[in-house]
Amino acid sequence: MVRVPEYQSNVALRPDLRQDVEVRATPEAFGADIGRGMQGLAKGLDNAGDQMAAVRELEDVARAKEADNKYANWMRERQYGEGGFMTQEGRNAVDGRAAFEREAEEKRKEFSQGLTPGAAKAYSTASTARLQSTYQQSIIHTANERKKWFGQASNARVETFANDALVAFDKPAMVNKNIAAGILELREQGALHGWDADTLKQREADFSSGVHKNITLRLAQGDPLKAEKYMKDNAGRMTGAHQYELQKSLESEIQSEASKRAADGILGSGRQPVAAPAGPAPAAGERRTLGQAGPTQARAFLIGKLNGNSAAHVDGLDEGFATNLAALIQDAPPGIREKLGVQSGFRSIERQRQLFAASDGSGKMVAPPGRSFHNHGQAVDLAYDGRSLKHAPKDVIDWVHGNAGKYGMFFPMAYEPWHIEPVGTRGGQDSGTVAPRNNMVSARSAMPSFDEIEAKLQAIPDDKVRDLTRKRVYTAIEARSKYAQEQEKVAKSELWSYIDKGATPDQVPMEVRQAAGMAAVSSAWNYLETAAKGRAVDSDETLLYDMRRYAAQKPTEFANVDLNDFRDRLSKEAIKELTTTQTTALTDQRKAREDGITLTTAFSQATSQLEAVGITATGKDGKQREEAAKRIAQFQNALAGELEAFKKLNNKNPNQIEIQAMTNKLLLPIVIKQPGMLWDSNDRSKRLFEAAGRPDGTTVDVDVKYADIPIDLRRGIATDLQRELGRKPSEEEIISRYEEVALSR
Repeated sequence: MVRVPEYQSNVALRPDLRQDVEVRATPEAFGADIGRGMQGLAKGLDNAGDQMAAVRELEDVARAKEADNKYANWMRERQYGEGGFMTQEGRNAVDGRAAFEREAEEKRKEFSQGLTPGAAKAYSTASTARLQSTYQQSIIHTANERKKWFGQASNARVETFANDALVAFDKPAMVNKNIAAGILELREQGALHGWDADTLKQREADFSSGVHKNITLRLAQGDPLKAEKYMKDNAGRMTGAHQYELQKSLESEIQSEASKRAADGILGSGRQPVAAPAGPAPAAGERRTLGQAGPTQARAFLIGKLNGNSAAHVDGLDEGFATNLAALIQDAPPGIREKLGVQSGFRSIERQRQLFAASDGSGKMVAPPGRSFHNHGQAVDLAYDGRSLKHAPKDVIDWVHGNAGKYGMFFPMAYEPWHIEPVGTRGGQDSGTVAPRNNMVSARSAMPSFDEIEAKLQAIPDDKVRDLTRKRVYTAIEARSKYAQEQEKVAKSELWSYIDKGATPDQVPMEVRQAAGMAAVSSAWNYLETAAKGRAVDSDETLLYDMRRYAAQKPTEFANVDLNDFRDRLSKEAIKELTTTQTTALTDQRKAREDGITLTTAFSQATSQLEAVGITATGKDGKQREEAAKRIAQFQNALAGELEAFKKLNNKNPNQIEIQAMTNKLLLPIVIKQPGMLWDSNDRSKRLFEAAGRPDGTTVDVDVKYADIPIDLRRGIATDLQRELGRKPSEEEIISRYEEVALSR
């Protein structure tokens, strides 16, 4: 490196004064090398400056890019981020453009803060171009959204006219006015969007059709049939697509409403008068015309059904009973109805006296005068094809017996399948129900007859509506009948609640008495009359037996029986037992079925043994049959008591062997002894199950004969005794052991 000469104050040090230094005057000695070095240095400094300028330029560009990148990021977010300008639609885009552009310019300036002049210049160039591009995009976006805005506003206006038309659905003039206004608005849309004529025509048709479609749907909410009529009346103003859509969506509603109105119309008409049928004229020319037949249409009909007897047989019937009986016959299926008639109805006391006297020794069962329900107009003997109903085909008897309960009637005596009475006159479950419905017009009897219903159903042209109407009608009939029974049941319960609190029926509110019915009121008086005599109500053996059989065979149905109806014919103990049976049927169906099977099996098992000892109604008629039936009921009730006692003691149902032992015990012959009477004068015709009904003051002894003991038991007892005694036992010893075993069980 060239060294610049320095001033030397010591002369001795100068080269030219030194003796050992040769002084030569060369260019280099005079600084030529230095000059050349300085020249090179200057050139190097010039290159360095250029390089520094280039570096500064690069830095400015980098800063400008950073600022522009930030601006670009902000712009992207502001345009497309949440709530960004480019995401705004319609009027919001139009109204927001100025603010967006102003904010974009302000942000552009904001990002230039702190930049060097060079960087600021570069950023300005880049950001200005970006801003101009953004302006261009905002103009295009605003223009598009302005068009959408106009369209939305127009569509909203069209919709407003449609809604106004819907609100005024019941004012045709207003509907048409709003449809016309909507069409004008559509035409303005067409001009804005450049629709061709076909497109505009289609839009107008869709709008008008849509209004009528919505009005149809609005009407359907309150009246589907009115909606159907509106749809048909305006079919020419609706598109095929809208009509098809409405038909599909409203089909079920229209059918449902049509069937509902048809059903209401059928049921609302009530039972219409039925002309008296042609048939054998009553005796003595007493056949009557409709106007002469008495106070009710029912009697006129029944007089035409008399089997050759006097019209008095019908005129004397209880009015409600006559109405129910006429309705039952009218509703019978064709083929049964025509041949079903009245053999005998009301009988005077005098006529009953004659029949009773004539029956003496004849074997026919005839109640004493005044004791027959015929005497009170509450019994009819039915006929079929001119003969007693007992000669009718089985399907005829089954239909009459199976449907009588729906009309408030039943057949109380299985051995007289022709004898029908109002339910509630006595106990019994031969009609399939035990619960009486009083001697009043049943709900079914007040409704249209089967023929009336079917005739009106056939007049309905639509198959689906007809079928649905049929279901509605018969469902409503059942529902109304059940409702009437439930209301009556509630009233009876309330009536007996008053009685239990010490009131008489006269002190029970009139509306309760009326709802409960005269049969219930009469039952309450009977109950109070018995209580006034200072004794408890004794159970009607036949009724109690029927109740137990009914509970065993149909526990679920028996659970619905109102036991209050029988408080004057069943003891408190029997009512309590049957109430427990009902509770079991409702809470433990499995146990109810098991108990029912056990009881039914026991009754059936005992029947054959009863027949073996001569206790049977088979082959008997009249009074003998009635007495036999009562005796059978008494035995079966005693057997039911034995079964119940066994279950309480052993916590299980007895088996067949144990049931047989109970039967044997109850059938032991006994002697009922009266004090002071000779041995042969005592009653020797009874069995042990009848001991409880013996007269006061009498005693009971078992009186088994050797022949009374079943042969299998005789052999078994004889074998056991022979083993014990070591010899063949006597008949007396076998009888004694049998009595001992039977009574101990």
